[in-house]
Order: sequence, then C-alpha cells, then structure tokens
Amino acid sequence: MIPKEFDSIRPLNEQEVPVAIDALLKNPVMRTIYKMLELKPEEINKLETVAHSCTNVTDFKERIAALFVSVVARRSTFSLTISGRSLLGGDMPFTFISNHRDIILDSAFLNVLLHQIGYRMPQVAIGDNLLLEKWIEQVVKLCACFIVRRNLEGRDVLLAAKQLSGYMHYNIDAGNSQWIAQREGRAKDSNDRTQQSVLKMLAMQGEGDIKERLRHLNIVPLAVSYEYDPCDYLKAREMQYKRDNGSYKKSGAEDALNMQTGLLGYKGRVHFTIAGKLNDILDQVPSHLPKQQQYELIAKLIDREIFKSYRLYPNHYVALDLMNNSDRYSTHYSPDEKQCFIDYVIGQVAKIEMAPGYTKDIPFLYACMIKMYANPAWNKLQVTGMN
Repeated sequence: MIPKEFDSIRPLNEQEVPVAIDALLKNPVMRTIYKMLELKPEEINKLETVAHSCTNVTDFKERIAALFVSVVARRSTFSLTISGRSLLGGDMPFTFISNHRDIILDSAFLNVLLHQIGYRMPQVAIGDNLLLEKWIEQVVKLCACFIVRRNLEGRDVLLAAKQLSGYMHYNIDAGNSQWIAQREGRAKDSNDRTQQSVLKMLAMQGEGDIKERLRHLNIVPLAVSYEYDPCDYLKAREMQYKRDNGSYKKSGAEDALNMQTGLLGYKGRVHFTIAGKLNDILDQVPSHLPKQQQYELIAKLIDREIFKSYRLYPNHYVALDLMNNSDRYSTHYSPDEKQCFIDYVIGQVAKIEMAPGYTKDIPFLYACMIKMYANPAWNKLQVTGMN
C-alpha cells in the first residue's frame, strides 16, 4: 500500500480503479474519443468489456491504454522504434529522464515500446496544469501517472518538491520504473537542456550525498526523436507571444489544443534511444565540488548522453544548413527533401493565427521553426565532434 503521505499525487489504488473505469466509460467524452480514433462498434464493445475486467493500474495500462496508444501510433507515425535495450540489462526499476517533445505521447510511446520488448511500463510524472478536467485526471491516474504540483508559491514549493522526491524514491524501492522530463515543460526551440531544479528535486530525499541519492534512482537518460513535430507551429506562435509580451502565460485552452494536435498530427518517424545508465558515469563528477557545481556537471552529463543519442532525419540537416545559410550537410539530404521541408515549414507557418493584440511576424515564426528542427542536429554534432 502506498503511504498516505503521497495520497495527493499517487496513481489510483486497486479499490479506486473499478469506480474510475466505470465513471470514465460513462463519460460522453469517450464517444468523441472513439469517433476520433475511428473505432468500430464491435471494437468499442470489446474494449469496454476488457476495461471492466481491469483490477489495477498496471492491468489498465497494458490492456487498454496501450491499445489506444498503438492506434494513435499507427495513424500518426510512419514508424515507432526503440534502441539501446542492451544497455539496460535486467528489468530492474529505472528512472527514465528524457527530452520532451509531446505533452502526452513521449511517455505514452515509451510505455508501449518498453512493454513490447519485455520491460515493465514506467509510471509517469505529469504536471497538474494539464489536468484540465476531472476525467483527464482520472485517466492519467488510471494510467499510473503521478502528479507534479506546479504554480505554487513560498513554502509550498519546497513541500511539494520534497513530496515528489519522496514518492519517486519510494517508487524505486517498490520496484516501479518511472519517467520524468528533463525540464518543466517542453523546450519550444528543441534546445534540450536538463534543468538543475529537476536534479535538486530528485536528490532532496534518500540517503547519502547527492550522487548516492541519484544513484538510488537508477537514472537512464533517454533521447526522443521526432521527424516532424505536429505542434511545431503552436510552439513557434508561443515563442512570438513570449517575445512580444513578457508576462504571457499559456492558457488551459492552448494546452488542450497542444494535446489534441500532438495526438492526432503526423509525426513521421519516431525513435527512442536508451542512452545508458547515469550511474556508470556519475564518478566523472568529483564529490569534493560544491553542490551547485555537482548539479551543473550532472546536468551536462545527462545532456551529453541525450544529444549523442538523437536519431537525426534529413529535415534536421536541412534546417541546420538553412539556419547557417550553407550547404555543409547537404550529403545528408537530397534537393527534393530540402524543398519538401521548406514547403512544410511555409505551410505550418501559414496555419498560425495570432490572438488579438499580436501582429503575425512571419520571418520570426519561420526562423523559429527552422531553429527547432536544427537544434537537435547542432547539439548532436557538437558533442560527437562531427561538426
């Protein structure tokens, strides 16, 4: 039984699962989801029968959530793959830390991919800002997600971080793998950098020094690579909003649009690369250094492992050359692939509709789009010495 101190952030327990499933299946929103996924009546009947037989969150994830995610993958990706399994070794509990592209699918795809290769499906850290309606909260808790409390002030920030850290250490002791993004929110320009605040939270609980506390979590850096990001034009728009208005904050409606667009939009090839175990390289960080410097170095280690593990596609090299006004990496793409990507970016920028009070800056938006596809290539080439 999960300790009561984690009640406000934990997934559902066995007693709560049947009630939550019944309420979810009776919710009219499910009809919309069925229609969106183009499920046939017989498929819906079978799915609901199986759902009612689920007795815990692991059951629900493996038999229901994985089915939905697989349907999304078939209809919105060209391929969905994973590599690096041999670096994990046995199926011990891991804490996966990855770059963050899609609000929902990064962790959802990872769950399905790990399950397919025989590993347990990790629990997932999800921000409470995304729990826009009660049914969404029920779904994520049914899918073994735990809640990251955000937008707090004063002492509540520290208390929430300690609670989250405690839960993640408890999770490992309980034999559960888990996933958390390397930063709060997605890097809109795809310049993925691990936030030291995430590492500090992870090391708030546990025994020993910083490195010993992080070792306990069995951290595995993970690189997430999308050929196309269907939310790219929404991210570019948000970048202009923030440029033009320093106090801009994304609304719940915008989060909902990003989730829907990410789910349904075309992603092309999607690949996850297991980059190895942080424990194997933690000794590169001298223990005698001040804590702040240790966190800085550990963040850089994670970044390096993620950068070198990106899978790059032709559009990443095209974007890098466009950003630098060169043809240095033209051996990685054809003229047709270059033109196809340029046409794609122009089309995505054309989709952008600005809110009242903002003037659409097409050159800026275009540059933002190019940069978000170029940055993974730039970062990988820098750390691998191939630039």
